[in-house]
Amino acid sequence: MRGLAGKVAVVTAASSGIGKGIAKVLASEGCKVHISSRDENKLRKSAEEIKKQTGRDVALSPCDLSKVDDVREMLSEVKKMSGNVDLLIINYGDPRVAPFLDITDEDWDSSINMFLKSTVTMAKSVIPEMISKGEGRVVFVTSLTTKQPLENFAISASLRAAVVSLSKVLSIEYAQKGLTFNSISQGYIMTPRLENIAKRNAEKANVSVEQAYEAIKQTIPAKRFGTPEEIGYLVSFLCSSDASYINGTNIQIDGGFVKFPF
Repeated sequence: MRGLAGKVAVVTAASSGIGKGIAKVLASEGCKVHISSRDENKLRKSAEEIKKQTGRDVALSPCDLSKVDDVREMLSEVKKMSGNVDLLIINYGDPRVAPFLDITDEDWDSSINMFLKSTVTMAKSVIPEMISKGEGRVVFVTSLTTKQPLENFAISASLRAAVVSLSKVLSIEYAQKGLTFNSISQGYIMTPRLENIAKRNAEKANVSVEQAYEAIKQTIPAKRFGTPEEIGYLVSFLCSSDASYINGTNIQIDGGFVKFPF
């Protein structure tokens, strides 16, 4: 993609799955990638694998998005190690999946911090820097639950939708400054999270995990799961100069799962 080489890109929750796939694609496009997640060991392994696959070094900072102090420290490390952020890709950890009445106040507090407070903290940190340069890209990685809420996904559906709305507001306020803010609502992607969902469904339905996977596939018009790299390709496009007129959008990438046309 045009305009990505040499850009400083931060990707959160990138020790595995979607975040790792995004970081890999951005590294392959020549970005200076800085990744974060809670588990430092997994984070280092992710960085090593990305370097092996792309030939590019990846900086890293352990960070728990539910702790604002961690987020601030991570951003400070990025600036010291790599410079001001050009591309901010906010991916999130997995919130609890459970019936509404089983979700505790602690679950809500932790998730609000992870989805909303961390997002506000990161955006407030990078926006002034981006304005000073006259350009910048922010992409929020949400979920299909922003378009089609699912049973037991109360936290994901409500808080990720809030992120999408915030993205729209920011796109309006800063479009004339050369900044873009977009979000993506991905469907079923082959990640550890999907594996956990399949295992839970298998136990609930008393079937094998393979049968649970197949049952999910049958709900997808494409009849397959997406890959983390496919999410990375979309993110890299939105971050490129080719997408400079795309702003304030929420893009589905789900193999046709969400049926609502708008």
